[in-house]
Amino acid sequence: MQYQQQQQQQQQQQMKQQIQQQYGSQYSQLSTKDFNYLKDHMSWELLAMKKCAHYASECEDPQVAQLISQIGQMHQRHYTTLLQYFNPQSVQ
Repeated sequence: MQYQQQQQQQQQQQMKQQIQQQYGSQYSQLSTKDFNYLKDHMSWELLAMKKCAHYASECEDPQVAQLISQIGQMHQRHYTTLLQYFNPQSVQ
């Protein structure tokens, strides 16, 4: 168990270092906790986006389907915004 935790911490540290090297020193300001929070939040937004797409396609009422689709688009915008913090050059 302790070995797994050490491996996970090493992986997180390596990811953080790679991002810092690739995208500049501004990411050195992020603590590991902040970095993990951003990563988790991106996962939540992606999951919400996928769920909205699924339920919008399953919905029989067009108005409800449109509303769910709009909510999915909102989650996609949030995801894209968070992604800009990790890769500002590739997201427009």
